[in-house]
Amino acid sequence: MKILLLIILGFSSLKSFSQIDSGFIRSLKALDTADILKSDTLAPPNDAFTQKIKILRKERKGLTTENILHINNMKEQQKDTVHSKEFYQELQREITIGKTGHLLENSFINLYRNHFTEMEVDQLITFYKSTAGKKMDNEFILLMVQSVKGAEQLLKIAGKNVEKRFPK
Repeated sequence: MKILLLIILGFSSLKSFSQIDSGFIRSLKALDTADILKSDTLAPPNDAFTQKIKILRKERKGLTTENILHINNMKEQQKDTVHSKEFYQELQREITIGKTGHLLENSFINLYRNHFTEMEVDQLITFYKSTAGKKMDNEFILLMVQSVKGAEQLLKIAGKNVEKRFPK
């Protein structure tokens, strides 16, 4: 009975992974041809939902899009021999509080509005204000990197094992 249950669970998880994977892949491919800037940078309504999204975004302290932009800006500065330090300071100011920063904020808010309901944003705010939410926010990227590294190692081992079954 246990073996039958494990087999059923194994096949159902493969099926669900396949469905999630294909839907996720379709969404990613659609982004390649989408003109995201044209619609997503429009000013969102100044309503309660937008205000809640702003609160949620302020609660997030871990790896955010703004942090990634800042890190990329610093990496580019280290490689760049043409532009001055002041250029990169001004670029950072532009993407945080300048016109580009406002367009980025509009884009983020519109993305949240398209992907979450107001009730879900309320739940996320509650979660990120909790001890567990704060820990998840800080630890999530490390967990993802460790998970991917482990999965890559297991994939190599699996490849070697399968290769043994299919001699050249």
